[in-house]
Amino acid sequence: MGNDIIDTISRFFKNVDYDRLMHNGENFLGMIKKYSVNGSRETTRVMLELYYVMMSEQTSKFNKMIIGAAFAYQFLPNDFLPKDEYGIFGAVDNIAALYIAYKRVKKCVTPEINQKVDDTIANWTKSINEFTILKPEDQRV
Repeated sequence: MGNDIIDTISRFFKNVDYDRLMHNGENFLGMIKKYSVNGSRETTRVMLELYYVMMSEQTSKFNKMIIGAAFAYQFLPNDFLPKDEYGIFGAVDNIAALYIAYKRVKKCVTPEINQKVDDTIANWTKSINEFTILKPEDQRV
């Protein structure tokens, strides 16, 4: 049984198109934003830090692949431990994938990346706070 799981995991990561992951960064930003609605501010911050580290020219290709794999596992519909089936344990594997990637690259988080993360969170929060279904005041009845 143990070898089956290892083979499945190995096959999954061998089939990920890492170049496509790294060149579609804007899609990740949209997925992070979507995820941030249900996630905590801390998780959103970690994911944004990973995103901006992945997009940095200073980050090695290997580290970009690790981050890309963590994001792929987070956002793809296939999961080794589905949340519906395994409850809290289904969330732990996703968190573990992000944690492993973050632990590996957290030293790459520069003050500039921290500023980008702060700006992104502030922008998202502002857009949420300003959201309304009402017409502009001068067009209301």
